[in-house]
Amino acid sequence: MQPISFSRTPWGVCRGVILAGMLLSPALLHATSAVPINAEDVNGHSVAVNGKGHYTVVMYTNPDLEDESRAVTLALDPYRSRSDFALVRVVDLRGDVPLDMRGIVRVQIRKEQAKEATRLKKAGVDVSSSNQAPIIPDFSGSTLNALGWNSVYDQVHVVVYDPSGHEIKRMEKVSSGAQVTKVVDSIL
Repeated sequence: MQPISFSRTPWGVCRGVILAGMLLSPALLHATSAVPINAEDVNGHSVAVNGKGHYTVVMYTNPDLEDESRAVTLALDPYRSRSDFALVRVVDLRGDVPLDMRGIVRVQIRKEQAKEATRLKKAGVDVSSSNQAPIIPDFSGSTLNALGWNSVYDQVHVVVYDPSGHEIKRMEKVSSGAQVTKVVDSIL
């Protein structure tokens, strides 16, 4: 196979620039844009799940994984005050909660969030609203599907996004907080 060469004529240079642009454009596109994943948190606020400007750890959980997800959340406490780190938790509630009971579920999640804020404050972690880890109750599966979580899982799952909103790590079947902190330590 012969290498591609271009003459030094204006047309040859132009063809080289066009070819280089075609080869580089996917990389440049990836570096500058990511498909946003937006959801609504337990308080009705819009959340950029793969938010920009910080590394984001997105955790899959469901009602059966309460203890496991709490262990991962506790392991991530040391990072929670960092401006370059965010934690987003998505709770899989597909098909589990009747429409008329969803308000009660949201109230219970808010109570748990308030307990967590108290615990973090006592530990000296800044719990301002900008550092609050949103919890997204997903009743329809729309956020979970956007994250590639199409089934109900029996273990915590995690996806990590870079500051541009691109996925950089996917972890299935997380069995300990140490697994997640090892990844977070490697990127921060």
